[in-house]
Amino acid sequence: MFWFNSIEHNRWLSACLQDLLDYGRKSEVKTGFACLDRDGEIDLEQPIQLYLTARMVHVFSLGVLLGVPGCRRLVEHGIRCLNQYFRDPVNGGWFDAIEHELDADGNAIPYPGRDDKRSYSHAFVLLGAASATAADRIGAHELMQDALRDSDLHWWDSQFGMVRESYNRDYSRCEDYRGINSNMHTAEAYMLVAQVTNEGEWLDRAMRILERVAEVSREYSWRLPEHFDADWKPLLGYNRENPQEAHRAYGSDVGHSFMFSRLILEARAMLKQSGKEEPEWMIPAATGMFERAREDAWRRDGAPGFAFTVDWDGKPVIRDRQAWVQFEAIGAAVTLLRVAVAEDAEAEEVEHYEHCYRAWIDFAYEHFLVRGGRIVHRLSPENKPLDLENQRLRDSVYHAVQAMLLPRLPLTPAFSVALAHGLLDKPLPEEPAHKKRFGGF
Repeated sequence: MFWFNSIEHNRWLSACLQDLLDYGRKSEVKTGFACLDRDGEIDLEQPIQLYLTARMVHVFSLGVLLGVPGCRRLVEHGIRCLNQYFRDPVNGGWFDAIEHELDADGNAIPYPGRDDKRSYSHAFVLLGAASATAADRIGAHELMQDALRDSDLHWWDSQFGMVRESYNRDYSRCEDYRGINSNMHTAEAYMLVAQVTNEGEWLDRAMRILERVAEVSREYSWRLPEHFDADWKPLLGYNRENPQEAHRAYGSDVGHSFMFSRLILEARAMLKQSGKEEPEWMIPAATGMFERAREDAWRRDGAPGFAFTVDWDGKPVIRDRQAWVQFEAIGAAVTLLRVAVAEDAEAEEVEHYEHCYRAWIDFAYEHFLVRGGRIVHRLSPENKPLDLENQRLRDSVYHAVQAMLLPRLPLTPAFSVALAHGLLDKPLPEEPAHKKRFGGF
C-alpha cells in the first residue's frame, strides 16, 4: 500500500503540520511576521521582511482552510500589515523590508539598503493574497487585485515571458540582472491566481516561464542556470569567485530544479483538467530535472542529504544540506509518483518515486524536523546542525508546511483551492493486481 493511503502516515503528516503552524505563530509582531532565531525567538537583528510576512499569510490561509483555530486572525493581521506598513505611499508597490519600530507618526521605516522593490518578494504578496482570497479573508481580494496590477505595471516582461528582478524605490531604474528564483515563485503564484480567479491568462504566463526554464535546463543536461542578463542569456560564471553568496549562489541550485519539476507537473494537470492538450515537453522536463538533481546532489559526500549547489559538471559546490531543499525534493517525489500512477507506469518507476519519497521524508524527520515545529535549517556535509548564533536564519515554515500537505492533496488544484474544495486525503488508486509487489490475489 502507498504511504499516501495510510491513515497513520497522514495523521503523522497532520501532526507535523500542526506543530509547524504553532511554531509559525511565534513570528507575529506588530508590523508583520519576523524572522525567528535558532531558539524560536524573534530575531531583532533582522528586519521585518516582505516576503516572509506574505509567506505567512499564505501559510495561515492554509491553516484557515484546514480548520485550525486562530489562523483567521493571523491572516488578517498579515493583510493589514502588508497594506498599512509595507506599502510605499509615494511610489506604489511594497517595501522589501522595514524596521521593527515605527516612526513618531506610526509609519513604517524602510530598512536601510532595502527600500527597493523585488519581484521575489512581490511573488509572495501575490501568493499570500490569492490563498487568503481562497480562504475568504477580509481584504484579501483587494490585495490580490492590487498585486496583479503591480505585476502588469512593473514585473511582467511580455517580450521574454518572464519577470524582471528588481527596481529602485521609485521604479526609475531596473536592475540588469534576471533570476530564476523570482520567476519560480511568480509561476507558483500565477498558477494559484488562475484557479482563484478562473482567468486563464495567469496560467498562460506561468506556462511561458516554465517552458523557458525547461528549454534552458535541457541545454545544460537538465542542470538549471540560475543567473541571466537582461536579454535572458545565461551567466554561468556568476559569483564563481564568491560561490557561497547566500542569495545568488554560483552554480545550479538543486532545490529550484526540484520545485520546477513539481510546478511543471502541476501545470500539466491544470491543463488536462481544463480540457487543454498538454505539451509533450512537460513530463520529460520534469523527470529530467528531478533525476539530474537527485543524481548530482543526493549522498554525494558518502552520507544522506542533498548538496545545496553543483557546478556545470555536477560537482557539489556548496555541500551544506538545507532544509528547504529537502522539503522541495519531497514535494517533487510526490508529484512524480502521482503522475506515474495516473499514467499507469511500470512498477519499477512507481517504486522508484515511492522509495525517494520514503527515504527523503525519513531524512527530514531525523535531521530537520524538531519536535514542536522548529526546523533545523542547515546541516554540515556530515549532517551536524549549523544553525549557530552567528548565522542568520532567513527561512520560514512555508516549504515544510507545503511538503506535509502535498502527499494529502491531488496534483491540482493548488493547495488553498484544493483545501477549499474539500480534497484533502483522497487516496491514490491502488496498484493493479499484476503490478503488486506482494500477493496479488
